[in-house]
Amino acid sequence: MKWATKELRKLVHIDNRFQYSVDLTDYLQEDMADLIGISPVTVEGNFHYLEEEDRYLFQVTVECTLTMACAITLEPVDVPLRFATDLEFGHEISDDNTLPIIGDTIDLDPAIFASILIEKPMRALSPNAYDHYEETIVGLDEDEKMENNPFAQWKKKP
Repeated sequence: MKWATKELRKLVHIDNRFQYSVDLTDYLQEDMADLIGISPVTVEGNFHYLEEEDRYLFQVTVECTLTMACAITLEPVDVPLRFATDLEFGHEISDDNTLPIIGDTIDLDPAIFASILIEKPMRALSPNAYDHYEETIVGLDEDEKMENNPFAQWKKKP
């Protein structure tokens, strides 16, 4: 959701709460191999304007369901996600936690998607991931070890 900074300065005295739903599937990229899809994201929270510092603070709660590839079977797995986070926007970037205000507009959607990527689990497992799992250990005999190992030749030389 995008807001003009002038609009936010007026709303902070009237009603600083918000709630909306957004589709963030356009933010998914091909290099995100484990993240297959994302449900509509519900964002709710409030904001504050710090006049002395010219900063906007958003306290948001994000709720969605991620569709991730199972780490073993690669089957789609639904992973519910709900978390709270604080977002800080400013014209001057003073630290790594401050997000830039581009022009006179604050866009929450990219920041919300970045927070989702931070909060998503490292891997997902389907309930039947280990049903057909079989571990195979491949061993090498001594000739293969010596033949393919470039450091084995050093060992042979006196």
